[in-house]
Amino acid sequence: MRRAPPRPEFALVGHQESWSKLGDIVAALRGASLPPVPEEDLRAILPWIPPRTVVRSRVASTQPGRAVEGIYVETFITPDELSARSFHRAIEKVREAIACAAREGARIAALGGFTSIVLEGRPEVAEGPPGITLTTGNTLTAAFIVRGIETAAARLGIDLAAADLLVVGATGDIGSACARYLGRRVRRVLLAARGAERLSRDEKALREGGVAARVVRDVREGLAAADVVICAASLASPALDLGACRPGALVCDAGYPKNLRPGSASSNAPRVFWGGLGQAKGGWQADGTLLETLYSFRAARVAHGCLLEGIVLALARRFEPFSMGRGNITPERMDEIATLAASHGIMPAPLLGPDGVWPEAEAQEPAEVGQA
Repeated sequence: MRRAPPRPEFALVGHQESWSKLGDIVAALRGASLPPVPEEDLRAILPWIPPRTVVRSRVASTQPGRAVEGIYVETFITPDELSARSFHRAIEKVREAIACAAREGARIAALGGFTSIVLEGRPEVAEGPPGITLTTGNTLTAAFIVRGIETAAARLGIDLAAADLLVVGATGDIGSACARYLGRRVRRVLLAARGAERLSRDEKALREGGVAARVVRDVREGLAAADVVICAASLASPALDLGACRPGALVCDAGYPKNLRPGSASSNAPRVFWGGLGQAKGGWQADGTLLETLYSFRAARVAHGCLLEGIVLALARRFEPFSMGRGNITPERMDEIATLAASHGIMPAPLLGPDGVWPEAEAQEPAEVGQA
């Protein structure tokens, strides 16, 4: 008799940012013996596939004897469904994915990328089904972003105290958290986002807190002026021009999907890293190869901080909505979750960008995501 899988303590709920990535998942689920499904067919079929568990895994703490079982629930929200015209259908898929995690018995679910947006202003979704707690994971994501900025700036010789910081998506949960955390460590914060009224309120709040803040109405103006850029906007596809950035600037693309279109590879081009990523130092084993497909970074056991927050809370047995609601992330909460994560060996990932691990980064261990 086949043994039932262990009951998961955490669930990771996510979606893919490209059709090619969705094609990789479908290919892995179908098996290597079958030919790939053409993208035309994927576009016709995938919008009708309901959310389902596609990975079962086990994450170990660096604390001896502590590990947690978990699942990854793919929503099968397609890139086309990230646009405003399909928003309601995407929300329904998120609801179905949360229900799937609850049926599996998960005690906490972390919502990655677009899926976390459904919690904003929708208390009936935020509460979740009985027995499961939801967290957006945005606090750990923001903590990993600012630590990445500090590390990258030091390696590039950028003095943050003399730098202008541009935050694109400054009124979002993650962007606003980064602006508050770094605001008093940089010379000036430039704020860019949709929604002029909220942007003005956030600028006023930062100024009242002693931060030199200024709204920029034209993102290109901010990109040309900033020494350091954090891109954390909710965009359906890359829309920001890397070529508009100041030469030699430090740019963190923390968007999912990514915010930046590729730019020049010249010697004075901006240096880019993907922000908000963390690495599970204690080990992460899966029941197949699909975890490697989902997280195909050029470093072992790397995933987005929004999902890792759910794992951290499960390892700490703190089944609570640590991140919930827009604008509630404080620097103190960012430090708290980062310290808790580090206590279980979940650390900021090495600096990763379009060309892989930064050459200035420390050498990484060669191990890949493990197989159960």
